[in-house]
Amino acid sequence: MNRRWVEITLCGAVAGLEVSWFWAFLDLLNQKAAAGSLPLPSLLAFYPLSFVFHRILGRLSWKKTIPLGFLGWAALVLLLGKVHFFASTGWQDPQWVQGFGHALARTVHGLTPESLVALSSAVFWGFGSRLAYVQIHFATLVSEFQFGLVLLLTLFLLNAQWELSTAALIPLTLAFFFFALGGIAVSHAATRESWVWGRYRQRWFAFLFLTIVFILAIAWLISAVVKPPLIEFILSLLAAAGQWIWAWIVKFFIFLRELIPPPKPTEFLPAARLPQMKIPAEKPFILFSESVREVLRFIWAAGVISLLLAALWRISAQIFGWFRRKMGEMEDAEVEPLPGAFREDLLNFLKNLLRIFGFAWPFGKGRRVNPLLPGVDLVRKTYRQLSAWAAKKGQARNKAQTPYEYLPELVAWLPERGGDFTFITEAYVRARYGLSAPTESGLEELRQSWQRVRQTRFKKGGKNKKI
Repeated sequence: MNRRWVEITLCGAVAGLEVSWFWAFLDLLNQKAAAGSLPLPSLLAFYPLSFVFHRILGRLSWKKTIPLGFLGWAALVLLLGKVHFFASTGWQDPQWVQGFGHALARTVHGLTPESLVALSSAVFWGFGSRLAYVQIHFATLVSEFQFGLVLLLTLFLLNAQWELSTAALIPLTLAFFFFALGGIAVSHAATRESWVWGRYRQRWFAFLFLTIVFILAIAWLISAVVKPPLIEFILSLLAAAGQWIWAWIVKFFIFLRELIPPPKPTEFLPAARLPQMKIPAEKPFILFSESVREVLRFIWAAGVISLLLAALWRISAQIFGWFRRKMGEMEDAEVEPLPGAFREDLLNFLKNLLRIFGFAWPFGKGRRVNPLLPGVDLVRKTYRQLSAWAAKKGQARNKAQTPYEYLPELVAWLPERGGDFTFITEAYVRARYGLSAPTESGLEELRQSWQRVRQTRFKKGGKNKKI
């Protein structure tokens, strides 16, 4: 399969994941806060438009790209607001511009359809621009999946609590899992040794597609069978069993209480009556005016929403970390590393935002990091994976050892892998301390050496064998 088609497939998978959970969130807002007045198809169009727009501006510097991107978003929001909310007003009449601006200004008092359109379009525009520049790999897709999964679960709970319609939520959830399963499978297999590059890749893609469709069909069948009456019947059985157990617990404690003799009655002296004190009437002290309090309420709401989003992301990251630890305890399990893609994107966004206003990033001063040459990051990552793999197998590297001091221990540990250990170590030293970038053939040989090392299997007696 062509590398270009792999990139297009992964890009489409990330776009499908983000659009699925954000569309479900917009559907909830449309029912709860906007009374069905949001133009959902028009808002979804901001995502591909932003992606194409920033792809075209990709060769410009960020100082030119960010203002142009903001102007493009503002123009599209004004166009959407005019067509959707002020269709009867003429284009040359300035009343529709003033009305749209006043509707946005009323956001401090509560969400309006105009403010929801502006905020949701800004989010779609930002995600589309991020997709135009981000490098998509396995960790990116897993991060998108775990974050979107927590949001979809939250949306299901809110829809059930508020008794809203789930006509759009269920198909969007199925689409979310379709893009997640397909994208993660292709990204994990996007190496020269995998089925994506093999002779029978068309069969494997067909098998992958049919498997995903089968899984989603089973999920749809379960959702059709497990109806609210069935769930209520099961919950009623559980409630009856719980009440029966609780009744026996109460009887047991009553029996224990009857074994203890009652205490002797004692008489207490009557309490002295205190005279009532009159509280002097005071005028309330007002520190802030009503307008300042409205601004503080808006800042407070924004802070609470930010904390909730951070908590959701933290919980999802901990859940995924727990899965990784569980998988790490399994024999011959391969656990992929998961860098903080979402955290890096957020930090880069904050740094660029400060640079626009002329401020420097206050953290990490004095640590100037030089940009890595092409391919150097892959070489260093492969050596880190080799060190972690050897440490897991019982041959850990001492922190005081250099790569060349650690190499003889690896060769003596696994002599049949001595050539691969030597090649990976020398490539790492050249990439870490040298000034030349690795060639494409060298990177390919590095992947093959690491693949052969990973395929080494061990017997329980300490002897190893190769499969």
